[in-house]
Amino acid sequence: MLDNEQIKEKLIKFGIFFGIVLGMFIMLIALTFASRTSWQKQLAEELQSVLTEYSPGTYTVNKFMKTKSLISTSAAVYSVIKKGQSKNEIYYGVIVRIPTITGPSPAVFLYNERYGTVFAGYALDAAKAANIVNERNATAIIRYWEKLIPKIISQSTKS
Repeated sequence: MLDNEQIKEKLIKFGIFFGIVLGMFIMLIALTFASRTSWQKQLAEELQSVLTEYSPGTYTVNKFMKTKSLISTSAAVYSVIKKGQSKNEIYYGVIVRIPTITGPSPAVFLYNERYGTVFAGYALDAAKAANIVNERNATAIIRYWEKLIPKIISQSTKS
């Protein structure tokens, strides 16, 4: 049987261990929140790069929009300004990780309520895999995501 000193010693060790685990958990959460703005900025730059390649000088990435769904871990939605757009037209750019033959790849879609969803391209470096991804993945998966993008946008624009 344990006496009071042994119980006290075990409680101290447990407290130290629990404190270390709790401290690491808090630090992980703090680092995640601290890196969020950097993550959003880098995704905006990638989105802008693809939109510039898709239609030079036409689209400018504006603001990040929070997505209120489970897809937010794989997709980011931004408002987009189109050169010469009317005031009632709103454009959105979505960068989403989609499955491809070479593994998950970041795809960029452009959405407007009037014109629907358009696949703008992949946010990939100009590497060997880029051609394989574009040639072999340009049908069913892209069409699937083109249908899903309006749902993602509607979840992002809800107040």
